[in-house]
Amino acid sequence: MASEAIHSGAQTDAHSGTHEEAHHELPARVEPDVITSELVASTDSNSTGVRNWMWILGIVTLVGIGVGFAKLLIEWGDQSEWGYTAAMVAFLFSVFGGAPLVAIAPTLAKANWVRPVARFAALCSLASIVCTIWMIPLILNLPMLVVDGARRRSIWFEGPDVSPHMWALVSMITLITAALGLIYAYALPDFAAMRDHSTGWKQRFGSWMARGWIGTTIQWRTLRLRIGMMGTLYFFTFVFVHFIISTDFAMSLVPGWRDAIFPMYHAISSIQAGLAVTVLGLWAARRYMGMDKYLHLDQFWSIGRLMFAFTLLWGYFFISAFIVYWYGRSGSDKMWIDYLILGPYFWVFILGVLFIWFTPWWWLIWNRVRRSYNGTAIGAGLILFGVFLDRVRLYVAAWAVPEDRIHERFLTEYPSAVFPDVMDLFIMVGALAGCVFVVLAATRVLPILSIWDVQQFNLLYRPVNYMKTKVSLIGKPD
Repeated sequence: MASEAIHSGAQTDAHSGTHEEAHHELPARVEPDVITSELVASTDSNSTGVRNWMWILGIVTLVGIGVGFAKLLIEWGDQSEWGYTAAMVAFLFSVFGGAPLVAIAPTLAKANWVRPVARFAALCSLASIVCTIWMIPLILNLPMLVVDGARRRSIWFEGPDVSPHMWALVSMITLITAALGLIYAYALPDFAAMRDHSTGWKQRFGSWMARGWIGTTIQWRTLRLRIGMMGTLYFFTFVFVHFIISTDFAMSLVPGWRDAIFPMYHAISSIQAGLAVTVLGLWAARRYMGMDKYLHLDQFWSIGRLMFAFTLLWGYFFISAFIVYWYGRSGSDKMWIDYLILGPYFWVFILGVLFIWFTPWWWLIWNRVRRSYNGTAIGAGLILFGVFLDRVRLYVAAWAVPEDRIHERFLTEYPSAVFPDVMDLFIMVGALAGCVFVVLAATRVLPILSIWDVQQFNLLYRPVNYMKTKVSLIGKPD
């Protein structure tokens, strides 16, 4: 059994500014029975704080849906009125859809720090259900492939007129199916714990979902195979959905916009946002849900390093696309720069770059920031705001192009900037509340941290003395 040592070091609290010279925080050993009972009890729906938040989020979600339905009746067929809805759907899918990859890749690499993180990251994929609902009015207002007898430019060269509409919905449903499969694969041992340690409907539900799980060697081996298969399926579906959304709901609506890198740029910024929302979710669970016993600095430190890496990667992908237009200098290349960079959304672009790349890069480059709870959470908040501004710049500009100009070779006259109205604000807030509500509701059924992952973390971890300091000795199974 190989092992690795994580050395102790100074820790900084970025919120309070205090500096602790003592030692790197080491996870405390917790008895297995305590872990199971506490995590099973954390799903109690009678908690006043959780119940109040679910009521608030549910009401806001319903108000947003009602306003969206009213807007669909009032603004039917007016494409320019749906830019902010498209931007919010793309943003929410990027944020919550990218989070499960935080669990998939490190789990396949057998990283020990990811064990307490995997459950919450997987649950974030449930927000795809909300994104699919809000995609329906976008699909209804998306121009057909053939308009006035002419086929508009898209990736569907010879497809039926409803190709973008049909495949967008099919791809999202496939992603939801893969997400549910991934969550179930991760949760199978926890359903067995629910069967053995709960009462009432949760015990009956756990017994039905556990399907006779008793933890034999064959069952554990099969469980790892299921997680690997469902994680792989989710990853490939995730990339395909980004390809569909970025091309059909943004690029194909702007005449002359051709960018082979854009779908991957869209997916990379989604992984960056998924890391950020995972950090914020874990920070909230540690602070307000009593999970500080199981969420330690190693999780925030590791995800902080990944956030820093993907922040640099975002800059690489943006520059890789930008230099093609900058040196190409064709009419469509100049249009892309003049409309999407220097045009009516110039300040949105500047603020987006500032928050999605420059400020997180400057903030997360410091070791003391990455080795703190509040410092990583602040960096995550900056990234999420930057990704939101980036999606506003891209999707609002795309949906602002009049439908009667969609067959031009490239835009020569640029639509003016579109600002959100009251309906747009209600829709955006309602969509965000709906995503948070779905994830929070899922934690009333499954613990926000996986019981068996935390148990395995405890079995594989041991604090030891190394020279003049204390380190974590971590065993590597198989």
